Amino acid sequence: MPNKRSIVLIALSGVVLSGAALVTLRAAEQAPRQAAPTSAAPPAHPAPSVPEESATIADDPTTAPDPSQSADKNVSFPTDI
Repeated sequence: MPNKRSIVLIALSGVVLSGAALVTLRAAEQAPRQAAPTSAAPPAHPAPSVPEESATIADDPTTAPDPSQSADKNVSFPTDI
């Protein structure tokens, strides 16, 4: 059975938390509203940047990969589990 002190502490915390919620809601209500932008035109986006030629890697579609260097051939599974 809760004693008198714990009931008072629970009631006091409820009052404090309710007061904090009231103060927060009033502050949000009294905050100045920002006006909507008046221009109807959307903001202009800058032109996309072009990557440097040294940063691009061109794949050579004529060269086939070497099957002996395939990673699938080097997979090992533990058998002593």
